[in-house]
Amino acid sequence: MTKFHLITYGCKLNHADSEVMKSLLLAENFEETTLVEADFVIINTCGVVEKTERKILKQAEDLRKNNKKIILTGCLVSISEKICEQVADAVLGVGNIDFIVEAVQVISKNKKLKLIEDKKIDKALFQKKLKLDKTDISSVVAISEGCLGSCTYCASKLARKKIKSFKINNILKEIKEKIEFGFKEIHLTSQDLAVFGFDEKEHKLLLPQLLKSISEISGDFRIKLGMMNPGQTKVIFNDLLEIMKSDKFYKFLHIPIQSGSDSVLKNMKRGYKAADVIDLTKRFRKEFPDGILATDIIVGHPTETDDDFQNTVKLINKIQPDVLHVFKFSKRKGTEDYDLKDCPDRIKKDRSRVLNNIFKKYNLKNNKKLIKTEQEILVVKKNKESFLGRTSNGQAIVLKKAIIGDFIRVKIVDCKWNYLIGEVIKA
Repeated sequence: MTKFHLITYGCKLNHADSEVMKSLLLAENFEETTLVEADFVIINTCGVVEKTERKILKQAEDLRKNNKKIILTGCLVSISEKICEQVADAVLGVGNIDFIVEAVQVISKNKKLKLIEDKKIDKALFQKKLKLDKTDISSVVAISEGCLGSCTYCASKLARKKIKSFKINNILKEIKEKIEFGFKEIHLTSQDLAVFGFDEKEHKLLLPQLLKSISEISGDFRIKLGMMNPGQTKVIFNDLLEIMKSDKFYKFLHIPIQSGSDSVLKNMKRGYKAADVIDLTKRFRKEFPDGILATDIIVGHPTETDDDFQNTVKLINKIQPDVLHVFKFSKRKGTEDYDLKDCPDRIKKDRSRVLNNIFKKYNLKNNKKLIKTEQEILVVKKNKESFLGRTSNGQAIVLKKAIIGDFIRVKIVDCKWNYLIGEVIKA
């Protein structure tokens, strides 16, 4: 039992947890390998939607039939504890991933392990001494987990629960080490970035303070901020916009709106109104005219009427986010919305299609305006036959030839609805 394969589902926070587990295993001389060659497989699960749950459980069952030892961790373990136990040799809660090595030792003796304690570990304490992948110079750094929200549909809070902010010194140490190690792009993540420090007395450790300290780290790198709930973002927004002027930060703002209807937002217990979102986007674009605005929308909430959905359509047309993730509502056991009468799937699909078509149409039009312009970018990743770069705003640019980690100047020669296509400008 020396070779492992790690599969990660879900959000950036899960990817940060996967980095912790990988680093702990590598430190004990375990070898990361392919799924076929692995002695044991770690599946870091997501519990947001039922469809993903079914996919994860079937994958675990199939792998066990192929004589693989299975460790399940992540949110699904806390949300669907009993069924996860049935398909895995070991299950670890999100607060127990520091026991990954012990879990392997137990299952190697053909024993089972269940460890789902509701404890909060400062994951920034773990030194991520990872081998730098020459095809990707991005890394995820978690600054907190849990949230202050009470959203009626959310299953994630059943697993990660109350806010736990990691220590600023530990976060800074982790980022510095990664920059020194060669990483050039850091994704800051949590369930809600905006509430960092709100678990401290008198809220002394707020996000802008952390970001200011990050901006003072020497080196050429970029920080991409994770999602922030609009209601909490309002509290820190002035300071946030000021610190984002630093060249170290992509001019990128991810605020999940979820609905353009005040009625639905109230039923979801989101804690803000559509007007708040409009105000935030106006202020962001006034400060950063070329900034990238990302958002999430849930369609088909049980209380969403046709009029409510039309309000969402109006909001999207008004603010025109540059990145739009549309999710179809999924009932999850343990949430307040579970017992509500579900919206028919055909309506969810229709509403999702409408929003995506609106987004693709205006985003393609906006991207075409950038053709023939020149952009300064950071090359962050190599795919099979292309390279991915990001502008100072965090917008994706695909290139045929480039060098990972280079800051270069490119000319936009074409585009798709969701990315730009560039060519390197020779010096």
